[in-house]
Amino acid sequence: MPRSSVHDAGSGSGPDHSTPLRVLTENVDGALVVRVAGEIDMNTAPKLGEHLTAAFAAAAADEAKPAVVVDFGDVEFLASIGLSLLVANHQLGAANGTPMHLVVSSRAVLRSITSAALDRLFTLHRSVDEAVAATR
Repeated sequence: MPRSSVHDAGSGSGPDHSTPLRVLTENVDGALVVRVAGEIDMNTAPKLGEHLTAAFAAAAADEAKPAVVVDFGDVEFLASIGLSLLVANHQLGAANGTPMHLVVSSRAVLRSITSAALDRLFTLHRSVDEAVAATR
């Protein structure tokens, strides 16, 4: 897996009017941090899914089994399809010994997670630094 990669999904124009999704994966102090910005909906979720799958595959292949931290600090909207991706990747990580931590600072994202009672499943943090520190 490349050290860093960025993808845009959605065009911001045309009939769907979705906000492009930007995703960057990087190594931060031994954790794989997937930084996400934009809106996660049915148009943009596949790109997020690709990055999460790649991050968990890289973590599983690494002898150190680094944690995967998903940073939603710049996410404006998280639809149920995004929640489904998180649950599926959490289960994949659990099967491979790779923990997943979420960084949630937006009310909208927190509301999506808590309304589905997924705050009981995921470890939530307010910052990437806090999440990375918790993985040590």
